[in-house]
Amino acid sequence: MRELGTALFGRHVTLSYSGDHEIRGLLTDFAQRAVTAGHRAVIFLDTDSDDLARALAAGVTGAAPGQLSTVRYGTGQTGATLGGFGGPLFGVADMLDLIGRLVDGTLRGGWPALALAGEMTWTDRPAWTPTDLFAYEHQVNRFFGDPRVTKLCLYDRRRFGKELLARIGAVHPGPLLAFTLGGWGAHLRLTGELDASNAESLPSILELVAGSDSVVMLDASDLDFVDAAGAAHIVRFAASRPHRHTVVRCGRGVRQALQLVGAESVPSLVLRDRVTAGPVATAP
Repeated sequence: MRELGTALFGRHVTLSYSGDHEIRGLLTDFAQRAVTAGHRAVIFLDTDSDDLARALAAGVTGAAPGQLSTVRYGTGQTGATLGGFGGPLFGVADMLDLIGRLVDGTLRGGWPALALAGEMTWTDRPAWTPTDLFAYEHQVNRFFGDPRVTKLCLYDRRRFGKELLARIGAVHPGPLLAFTLGGWGAHLRLTGELDASNAESLPSILELVAGSDSVVMLDASDLDFVDAAGAAHIVRFAASRPHRHTVVRCGRGVRQALQLVGAESVPSLVLRDRVTAGPVATAP
């Protein structure tokens, strides 16, 4: 967390831990950074995390009224409030709905950004299968095209196996990759790096613009690296829209990766040179 610093803001990141002291430190640091930056912070905790809730209340300083909230699993039935969430009938759609309402309420309420963190042991229940967990982690990416929304998912290595954690990690874009929705038409901007550690997050990101009836502009000017798997996702996305162009602005390295996996065989995929920043004016 210290290495990530404020670069974590605006991203969907997962970290694993193996001790109670470790998660206390991670969550306290995360919440304190958010509070210090003036963001609203909401922390999702498991049912029996009383000590963790108390540690956050004591360890995070300077929070304004309503700026820091801890939310406990098991209070609700089919819905959720800031008093608690979850229950026997609580599913993926309910959690996504809760996050959507938190994002809307936070930004409409005047906070500049929302920082969410989850102690993900609440998903280690018969009602939430690994399929549900992957569906949730894929679909929650929809909220991070807005750089004002951050989410940190914390998984206990004592509860989740190494192979499962690796698969979960691959559907999280951050910390290496960030994306932003905006601009004219369907405009998606990628920055950072796309490799084996996060490439499985790309399909859910591309889905955000897949339904557009217009040209999709994929600005990869600031994408420093893409591996073959990531490049193949982009080529397949363009091929899935044969009657609408997908325009990719990119540098030489990304262009070469796309060409290696068949970009030139997809007529609807148009490659353009990266957009470079102009000279910075200086005062005389």
